[in-house]
Order: sequence, then structure tokens, then C-alpha cells
Amino acid sequence: MKEILFLCGPNGIGKTTICNEIIKQLPNSAYVDSDSCRMMNPFILNDDTIPTISKNISDLLINYLKCSTINTVVFSYGFHGRRKEVFQNVLMEISKEECNFIPFLLWCSEEENINRMNIDNRSYDRIQRALNESRKDFDDVIYPKIDITNLSAYEAAKTIITKTKSGVYQKKNI
Repeated sequence: MKEILFLCGPNGIGKTTICNEIIKQLPNSAYVDSDSCRMMNPFILNDDTIPTISKNISDLLINYLKCSTINTVVFSYGFHGRRKEVFQNVLMEISKEECNFIPFLLWCSEEENINRMNIDNRSYDRIQRALNESRKDFDDVIYPKIDITNLSAYEAAKTIITKTKSGVYQKKNI
């Protein structure tokens, strides 16, 4: 059965980097990066744009699920603020598809999160916003947590792939 491997976590933790590493290591996989699905000027999450962004992401996920050469669709998202509405809309759409939804919450120490955002050349204000807003939004997430504080992107990807293949975390119901 096709799979959606979903990674979530605070801003700047390394979701995109790890997803890119996963598709290097995992044959017959594709990565849906939500950034390109919501690229607009100005970027606004409101009642008008949320359905459009949700559909953009859902359509890409579903198109990859329907592709015969793709077995695993990797998708990452940080759902803080109104982004949660987008995520709920996406979940509703992909729940109509025949696939396994395999979620993981990526986590690291605050110090490592800051280090990763500095390496990414994020501004001081953006780092503070991530620390003050984004991290707390994942306190209640019940997905299996993977602490990536001491893992390289390669090691994190390998860990996630191993856990995914074990079948322990597979969830049919979204």
C-alpha cells in the first residue's frame, strides 16, 4: 500500500533538509514541499487563501499517490497558527485515498534548534519568533517523537526510514 510519510516539528528544526535526505535514501519516493504551494506576495493566511493553499498541497500529494512508480510520498509541515487549518484541510482530502499515513514529530533541544536556524542564516527576529511561537505548538502533538538533537540529516533520515519499514508506526486512519 502507498504511504505518506509525514514529518512535523518546529520551525528551523531541519524538516526540509531531512526530507531531501529521505528521498535520496528511499527509492520510489517523492517529496512534497509545502513552501512552493503557498508562494505568494504578500503571503497571507486568511479565509480566502487557506482553501487554495490546502488544495495545492492536497493535489500534489494525491497526484504522487496515484503515480505507479511512487510508493512513498514524503511531506513535511509546521502547523503553527492558521497553518493548522491548512493541515486539517489536507488531512481531510488525503483521508479519502487508500494509503498509510505515517507521522513523526521531529524534536531537538532549543540550543540545537537555534544552532540550526543560525546555520540557515535566519534573522534574529525570525529565530525568536520560532522559539516563542512555533515550539509550543507541538507540545500536544501525539505523533511518535524522534529526538534529532545529536543526529545529522543523513542519520535522522535513516532512523525515520528504519522506523517506517518496521511497520510499528503505520496508521491507516488519518
